[in-house]
Amino acid sequence: MNDRIGCFEAAWLFIWNIIKGSGVYRLLKGIYDKISSAWRESRIANWFRVLHTDEDALEKTAAGRIIRAPFTFLEWIQRRFGRSLSSAAERSALLNLCRVYIDNLLALNLRFIGILGLSAAAGVAVARLCTGQAVGYVIWTLAAVCAVLSIFNVSITRYFKGSALVRLGCTLLDISPDFDWFDNESPEGGARLILAAACGVAAGALGGAFHILLTPLAIVGAAAVILIVRHPLVGVFALVAAAPLAPTMADVGLALLCIFSLALFAVRTEGFKFKLDGIGFFLIIFLGIYAVSGVTSFTPIKSISIWAIYFVFMTMYFVVINTVTEKRQLKNLLTAFVLSGLLVCLYGLAQYVFGWDTAQAWVDEAMFTDIKMRIYSTLGNPNVLGEYILLVLPAAIGLMWTAKGVPAKVCYAAISVVMLGAMVLTFSRGCWLGLLAAAAVFITFAAGKLWGLALIALPVLPMILPESIINRFSSIGDMEDSSTSYRVYIWLGTLAMMKDFWLSGIGMGQQAFTAVYPFYSYNGVVAPHSHNLFLQILVESGITGIAVFLIIAVLFLRHITVGYQAGGKGSTLSTLMTALSAGVCGFLLQGMFDNCFYNYRVMLVFWCVIAMGRACVYIANREKKEGSAL
Repeated sequence: MNDRIGCFEAAWLFIWNIIKGSGVYRLLKGIYDKISSAWRESRIANWFRVLHTDEDALEKTAAGRIIRAPFTFLEWIQRRFGRSLSSAAERSALLNLCRVYIDNLLALNLRFIGILGLSAAAGVAVARLCTGQAVGYVIWTLAAVCAVLSIFNVSITRYFKGSALVRLGCTLLDISPDFDWFDNESPEGGARLILAAACGVAAGALGGAFHILLTPLAIVGAAAVILIVRHPLVGVFALVAAAPLAPTMADVGLALLCIFSLALFAVRTEGFKFKLDGIGFFLIIFLGIYAVSGVTSFTPIKSISIWAIYFVFMTMYFVVINTVTEKRQLKNLLTAFVLSGLLVCLYGLAQYVFGWDTAQAWVDEAMFTDIKMRIYSTLGNPNVLGEYILLVLPAAIGLMWTAKGVPAKVCYAAISVVMLGAMVLTFSRGCWLGLLAAAAVFITFAAGKLWGLALIALPVLPMILPESIINRFSSIGDMEDSSTSYRVYIWLGTLAMMKDFWLSGIGMGQQAFTAVYPFYSYNGVVAPHSHNLFLQILVESGITGIAVFLIIAVLFLRHITVGYQAGGKGSTLSTLMTALSAGVCGFLLQGMFDNCFYNYRVMLVFWCVIAMGRACVYIANREKKEGSAL
């Protein structure tokens, strides 16, 4: 293997030396150097490069103190009662039982799991017999298997670290888990078995009386809740991974649990201080503007319910930046994000391969006869899937770029190819443009020399791309395409609405939009939203809402620029910042052609990506300070 890698590197260096000696390379490098130098010396770059206020400047203002009041209140509780609350929690018998329960499950202790499963089977059997139902051979089989497991007092997790399979996975993903997830003393003693029996009987009785699936859900759900309440970072990992896979309301519940967990963590952790930066400051203002527009909406009840979802999902920004504080945590979180995206894209590709498609509503069959289907995976719409991929694909490329070993680079490269294939099969032209913009941002700031290769590759692409993709791409702006004309008419109608509602907006959601839009529609076009993210924010919340959103976007890019300098060009953190910001830029470009927040799960992912990018900056700035101190 090492000989093959050495031969590959030698061949590549030989080819690279030939390329560097060519006149075309020198010409392209000269152009790049001049453009790069002009950009570095420009006023725009200088403005983005420096933050003219410190992180605490907003907190010193009256508005900042008002906005920070909820965080200040939690910090006051921590100073006043934190020590006594932590002491009471340590003495609590109930909390200790919860700790033993989760530690034994994390340890994968066979005796504990066996007793738990055997008791659950007994609970199901008793409940079914009491209600006159048959127990079934599956329950008896499960009971027998769990009885065998209960014989062995072995914790499987301890053996994972040294296993070949786990080492392979860690090598391919460039991660290094420590497997120190539980208290080694918890999987010992007999009292824990009484706990396992009690929990199993309760879960089994619940499933036997109502539905059998409630039993495993109760066992796993209780463990998940306990784990997230103890460790808010676990909740962040779970939500980022589950966002595109779980239903919206399940994501809402998980996000609420994360928020609650962070509040408990802040109260019980001595010296904890919430991070509230400029992005967070304007995010709270943004939510306040939306709250007002919800109350004054044409459909206030529906708009307020949508605002509640916005509030929960956007509050995750604060959860992420206050829990992800180490480089290792950030890389592991991005890995979970990318693996979740891989599952989404694989399911989308399976739709295409096996024909799992039930609707052709997104295909103009008259104009694109060669496009038989567009994949949408778990997100219900090809454009929505493309918008999600715009956020996750750059993260995969960032991890590939920063991976230390060749196996990890190959693994993330393969994941990126799968995501790229799924993006192509969405046939979403706006997302394709967004992906090109994201690639341009990433190449410019992470690997500027690749522009030479890009300029050579771009003219060749039309010769190798399938005709369906070329036709789809070349139809951008063609009014004969029903999708294009449909959007243009909606934009005209929305702009007409703004003449009357530019100050306050009409309220959030499809019901508010459809209540007003028909009076301004062009050509009788019916639409659930404006098909433009910026117009949608404008029409929902007025001029102040769109102004604050644009401020948030600019502040994010400005913080990323400052953090990029702190990390240093080519560093892991700077490359990851570039990747995440590239995804945001591509997403916002796609926002010119679609309302990207129409799908709440994609909106959640967007704010989580903003938060992960900001966490990168915090970590880079801290590492720079620590390095300077040394």
